[in-house]
Amino acid sequence: MRMLDADREQSIRVLQLYLTPKEATELLQGLTELLRDPEASEHVHVFAHDMSRELSFSILTAKKLQESAEYSEVERRIFAEK
Repeated sequence: MRMLDADREQSIRVLQLYLTPKEATELLQGLTELLRDPEASEHVHVFAHDMSRELSFSILTAKKLQESAEYSEVERRIFAEK
């Protein structure tokens, strides 16, 4: 598991997430969609009702890590963390 604070371009070690029922449903639907083909280069967004916050997520696999050129420098740095 890797978590990125995109605003600060740094890793997050512990994250607490508080979702509305609608947001939780969108998260579940997004994960279900991504798990249909975990190797696909896809990601999903869940937005707060007022668009003030955004959750972006994808499935990370060993194969995707080997082909990490598609990820940003910040993402590659976080993926390399232990």
